[in-house]
Amino acid sequence: MLDLRNGSLGPWRADFNGSGCVVWDKSDQAIDWILNMARVCSMMGLILGCIFTFFAFFKQCLCPLPCGQLIMDISGIGVQISLALVWPMIRSNVCQTLGCSWGGGATALLLAQIFFFAASIFSRCMREPRYERRKERRDEHKEEEQAKKEPVEEPVEEPVEADAEEGHAAKVY
Repeated sequence: MLDLRNGSLGPWRADFNGSGCVVWDKSDQAIDWILNMARVCSMMGLILGCIFTFFAFFKQCLCPLPCGQLIMDISGIGVQISLALVWPMIRSNVCQTLGCSWGGGATALLLAQIFFFAASIFSRCMREPRYERRKERRDEHKEEEQAKKEPVEEPVEEPVEADAEEGHAAKVY
């Protein structure tokens, strides 16, 4: 996520000497609560994003799940909060010591936040699920075929005259 003078740093991987990405072991460098928070929040964002995607897929393609929209709203907000709490990582002790700048991972984090924000908003206004649209088309098709089979009878109108005294219409036989 962050570029160092001699490498890169992320919540899960670090490259301090430019020798390639190695797994970030908390005991190797400074134990920092901001870095630990970034790790936890990135995992929470991943889990909540998977929950959001699962419920959105079921709502749109298969069948709506109980409390689906509420769970999608909560997980969408949770993703935004979790991903936002990864940003303070630039103020960790490791970055203060080694000097960090924004890297390619920061761009990916920003794009993930933007796309999940848009998905959260648009999940509120999705069109009807596929199975409902197919059912409506089937019903319309049946109605059209029944209308073709049955002759159309036009209603016969009865003559009507206005009743001048009371202002009501009166039937004339």
